[in-house]
Amino acid sequence: MKPGAVNISTKDIAWRIINIIVSVLWIVTAAFHFVDGTFQSVMPGLFLLIVGFASIVFELWRPRVVLENCYFMWNFMGRGILLWFSSLTLFPVSSTNVDYS
Repeated sequence: MKPGAVNISTKDIAWRIINIIVSVLWIVTAAFHFVDGTFQSVMPGLFLLIVGFASIVFELWRPRVVLENCYFMWNFMGRGILLWFSSLTLFPVSSTNVDYS
């Protein structure tokens, strides 16, 4: 093994494949957001597109700077919080049914 190389286990490879599949699903979901063409639909789609591509890149290549500064992407609690916040962008709140009286 080369100096500085990381030993990747079979379990880690399985999680990486699952993460790549989820990232591809994010990108497909982002494509559906662009169909409507409104600003309120395109902005969450753009967010999902960026996060999806970033997740794929970070699963295949993990630079030291990202590992040091974005550690939340590689633990379950951090990934869960990221998914929770990104899901908030997927379900817009309609303000047409709000009664302010």
